[in-house]
Amino acid sequence: MKAIPPKIKMSKGFTLLELMVAMVIFSFMSIMAYGALANVFKSNEVISSQELKLKKLQRSMMFIERDLRQLVLRSRSTGYGQSVSPALDYGLDAEGIIEFTRAGNSNPAGLVRSSLQRIRYVVDDGKFSRLSWNIVDHIDAEPVSMLLLENVDLLVFRFLDNKNNWQETWSSTAQSPKAIELTIEHKNWGKIIRLFSIQ
Repeated sequence: MKAIPPKIKMSKGFTLLELMVAMVIFSFMSIMAYGALANVFKSNEVISSQELKLKKLQRSMMFIERDLRQLVLRSRSTGYGQSVSPALDYGLDAEGIIEFTRAGNSNPAGLVRSSLQRIRYVVDDGKFSRLSWNIVDHIDAEPVSMLLLENVDLLVFRFLDNKNNWQETWSSTAQSPKAIELTIEHKNWGKIIRLFSIQ
């Protein structure tokens, strides 16, 4: 009696059509995954950019507040005869320049100089900058310039006098205002109003 050989099961492979369908499905899934990942990276980039802009705004306000709170009644001699610039001077031109003398100028190197500093804030072509001189009575000395903000449309100061009246300009050596109001119109942040107490 002959032995019947066992049936050999033939392995069935994938057809070309099945491979193409699988590749199409995989391609769609890859495209969807890449799109989602690209959106995550784009969102992260936008958030990082906004965070950097906010930090610049906060740093600018910190500098302004620190400078104004240390305002002192020390006028600046221009060196030409009896010409003197007031301790706090604002309203000289349409760009919103304010210039004043402040105390508390740090001197970590122990140099022979005053602790006073002359400060000027200026807006030029949408750029809000802080200029500083370690010599109050500077004539031709070059200032240290620091760019604080860009895209500034408007920068306006107002001054609260001793009679609680708001003044649009200030040019006095005899007294300082009780408070100073700053209004900034920025392309990204809109209108920002800050009030700084001086006395």
